[in-house]
Amino acid sequence: MNTIVLVTESYLIKEKQNERFFPFLELEYNEWIIYENDKPKYYIELQSDTESEFKVINWLVSKLKEGKDLRNLIIFLGKQNNKNWDIFPTQKGMEVENSFHTERIELEFLTDKIIKTQHNNQ
Repeated sequence: MNTIVLVTESYLIKEKQNERFFPFLELEYNEWIIYENDKPKYYIELQSDTESEFKVINWLVSKLKEGKDLRNLIIFLGKQNNKNWDIFPTQKGMEVENSFHTERIELEFLTDKIIKTQHNNQ
């Protein structure tokens, strides 16, 4: 399993018992987090000028070049794998004052193996 550790920030959300929000504000324009059930789970980096070793990444880039929406593509891939995926967290609410924490989050790289494994577990 290939992973990456990102250092990010988190905040508590008012009226949500111990639920933390991870905005990942330090990401570059071509880096994305895939949330599974509102928890950060996978990392993808999309380069439009180089081909990836992973078919799923190349597929995403080709669809983006056709004008497709990344969020819809990720939601679609998740549904194909019986998973609740999104590139945006759905937590809503006000930040709890003074709840900032620095977090080290380990994420899996989204690869063909992840997609294949998900299909085989159905």
